[in-house]
Amino acid sequence: MEQKALDAWTDLVLAYGRITQAMEREMNRSTGLTLSQYDVLLRLAEAPGGRMRMSDLATSVVYSTGGLTRLLARMDRAGLVERVPSPDDRRVVHAVLTERGRERLAEASRVHLAGIEHHFARHLLPAEAGPVADFLQRLHEAADEDGAGREA
Repeated sequence: MEQKALDAWTDLVLAYGRITQAMEREMNRSTGLTLSQYDVLLRLAEAPGGRMRMSDLATSVVYSTGGLTRLLARMDRAGLVERVPSPDDRRVVHAVLTERGRERLAEASRVHLAGIEHHFARHLLPAEAGPVADFLQRLHEAADEDGAGREA
């Protein structure tokens, strides 16, 4: 492996960790939400009807099913989501975005986008945006193909 590739990996891991820690603090301080809760609200808002099967949601937010169940229990108690059994299959549970969840998502999105701008986008030169986006998309797709992030 080339040293430059190893250095790039190290910088990616360190930068990701530090940026997400900073954004987690900002999100929590401004909205009372965690980044994981924000991610769940965003995925549900993007889903048809604001609902997703729990298993599909766990995959989309890269969470274990058990971890997502605990997270959604807290979000359900806060009125952000509801867990609704499928009328067709009692083994299937859907996570459904509530109106309160939509309102909190709108508030949190402003904080999240400001964090992306401050911690990431402002450091990206205009000429770098396309190549970096292309590389990260290839990396994401390769990870999906390799099964990275799936439970064993």
